[in-house]
Amino acid sequence: MTDGQPPPSECVSLEQVYLLRGRVTARVRNTLGKGAKAGVKLPFRDGRLEWEWRLPEAIARALLALPLPRVVKTRSRAGRLEIDVLDWPPGIVLIELELASGEGPDLRDAAARARFMEAHRPAWVRGWRDVTDDPAYTNARLARRRP
Repeated sequence: MTDGQPPPSECVSLEQVYLLRGRVTARVRNTLGKGAKAGVKLPFRDGRLEWEWRLPEAIARALLALPLPRVVKTRSRAGRLEIDVLDWPPGIVLIELELASGEGPDLRDAAARARFMEAHRPAWVRGWRDVTDDPAYTNARLARRRP
C-alpha cells in the first residue's frame, strides 16, 4: 500500500510470456526499447540457477502473440529497490530489494528478514507484506492468459 505518493517515475514497460511454469520456468520477455530475451530458471540447492540470452525480434514477436500465460508490468528503480506495477494481472505491486552477495540477514530467518526489509522501506510505501517465501507471488505463478 502506498501513501498516495507514486513510486519513482523513470520506468520501463515489460511483457513476458511463459513457455514452462513449474519447477523449471522458461519465459520470453520483451522490454520496450531494449529488445527481447529468453530466460530459463531451475532450482539448485537453496536457490536457483538462471540463464538469459538475447532473442531475435521476429521470434519474440511470434511467441508474444501466442495465447500464453503472461505478465505485463511497468518496472522502476529507486536506489536498490526494483518496483513492478503489474498491468496484467491487474492490481499487484511487487517491491524487491536487491542485495549484494553475502549482504543482509540469513534469508531463511523470516523475523530477521522482516526487520532488514522494514529498515529499507521507502517513505512512499505505507505498508507491505513479505512474500519472499510465497510461491504464489513469482511472476511465473502470477502469469495469466488474457480473457
